[in-house]
Amino acid sequence: MSLKTDVIDLSSPSPVADTSSPAPSSTVIDLDTDVAIASVTETANMQPPHYLASLDRASMERERLLRVSQSLGGGRPKRQRQMSDDDADDVNLEDAIVEDHDTTEKSIESHDSFAGVVADALTGMGSKRIREDKSIQLPYPRGVVKKTAVNGFPRKGDDITIEEVLQPTKLRTAVLSAFQWDYEWILDKIFLGRTQLVLVVPAKGHESREALRSMLSAVPNVRICTPNMDGLINCMHSKLQLLFYDSYMRVCVPSANLTNYDWGEGDGVIENIMYIHDFPLRENGPSVNAEITWFAKELIYFVEAQDMFPDIVDRLKKQVLWENTENVRFVHSIGGEHREESRIWRTGYPGLSKAVRELGGNGRTEAQIDYVISSLGSVTPVLVEAIYKAATGKQLSISTYPRYSESSFAPIKSRIRVYFPTHDTVATSKGGFASAGTICFSRSYWNKPLFPKQIIRDGRSVRRGCLMHDKVMLVRYERPTDASAGTRVAGVAYIGSANMSESAWGKLVNDSVTKRLKLNIRNWECGVLIRVPAGEGSDDQQMKSVEETFAGIVPTPMETTRTEYNNKLPWFFTESEWRKYH
Repeated sequence: MSLKTDVIDLSSPSPVADTSSPAPSSTVIDLDTDVAIASVTETANMQPPHYLASLDRASMERERLLRVSQSLGGGRPKRQRQMSDDDADDVNLEDAIVEDHDTTEKSIESHDSFAGVVADALTGMGSKRIREDKSIQLPYPRGVVKKTAVNGFPRKGDDITIEEVLQPTKLRTAVLSAFQWDYEWILDKIFLGRTQLVLVVPAKGHESREALRSMLSAVPNVRICTPNMDGLINCMHSKLQLLFYDSYMRVCVPSANLTNYDWGEGDGVIENIMYIHDFPLRENGPSVNAEITWFAKELIYFVEAQDMFPDIVDRLKKQVLWENTENVRFVHSIGGEHREESRIWRTGYPGLSKAVRELGGNGRTEAQIDYVISSLGSVTPVLVEAIYKAATGKQLSISTYPRYSESSFAPIKSRIRVYFPTHDTVATSKGGFASAGTICFSRSYWNKPLFPKQIIRDGRSVRRGCLMHDKVMLVRYERPTDASAGTRVAGVAYIGSANMSESAWGKLVNDSVTKRLKLNIRNWECGVLIRVPAGEGSDDQQMKSVEETFAGIVPTPMETTRTEYNNKLPWFFTESEWRKYH
């Protein structure tokens, strides 16, 4: 299997963007490929808006630096205090930076014009004015799950902003991935002069890659990686972020794309969720003897499959200290056809099953599953059964293809609930129909005879009026299982980019050539699986509620009571009022 990826060299001459034709809509439909493969293929080949090809980055940087200088004019800023262990669970953790106001002021005064400051910023010289306090404790050394902060809703300590994730004033290197991009918005969040950027971007076909080259050629310190989109692959849907600072690296695995509305800005109409984990870097540089944990092994396997730049891979292998990952696993779906048994077991829903067993799921106990998604594909009982078995750690066989059986599906459909909003929930949300452009489902799938309507629940956020773009699977074992070292496990939680679809998790099919099974995956996806301890004195006979089971580990994003559809209809994007607004 070839997973060759095109890497665009931005230093080579770039074609001039054609600005003679109108720019297409900047709205990108975020849906799984089996919702409407034709639509996604069209999106993947869509030319970027022509105005982005000539971004005036110097002007944008000048305006931002001017805002910074004005904010500094009111006096010397207070020095941030050192963080305690208790601070590690707070939201406002990224501000442990020392800003020297006097140095900044003198630097500005020493230039004949403010353009000199802009030049310094774009060449990296201006970074001397902001330095990282290397004695700082890691904000999230054992990992944490956060929801995006959303404008108009109170901060409660379980949410975080894009600035708090990126910590741009001390960010050295950033690997950013998304399906949907607002380049101008995300680039304005970063100090381009001092931060090296690697953008992992979907681009299907030569024309799309050339358009990206033209669009970003004027932006300093940017490299682009476009994962393989050949053949059956139609969607680069993963959102992995690798953020390097002077003394540590942050892994962020969100469900959010890189747009302002996915991060709760603007009118504050939609929310997302993410896993964040901070890892120290070796003080003496890279080491050939670095320990690679299971979490790190799968993360590196995934980025290598995307043909990540060798220097980034080397840092992951040799410089990062992969500490405190015993309770988490990195899980992924690598787009393409997987024929070797060893590859089948590492990715898609078979890879999920493997990770569940590594975290203590033995497959011998049943479970209750609550799965929040933002896109529904052509879901079948076979897919539901496959995901249920994977999420409970049951042994999956690749010697026989699973087939639908009402007798085997009947007990499963009472143990799994999939949360997707009704038409009424979207209509009464804060942003109304206009805010639901990335929440996707088709009436044609709903009306299929085997579509499992009985497992669908109304996806209502606990932040009333806010729509959910979350991808969260909460698995509660009906009886705790025993893991290694005497750990008792109450369940697992998946946080990531994968929706409920065969495109995201894969499908086992018979290879017409080899007459053996292969795993077909249409999407690139990634996420994190978290082990949830049962705690001492847990009652084997009484399973706790969703909120109780995951308290302190995953902030439950959805309401879990009175969520039955009761003859209501789901939100159908393809025929919706949303189109009236776009």
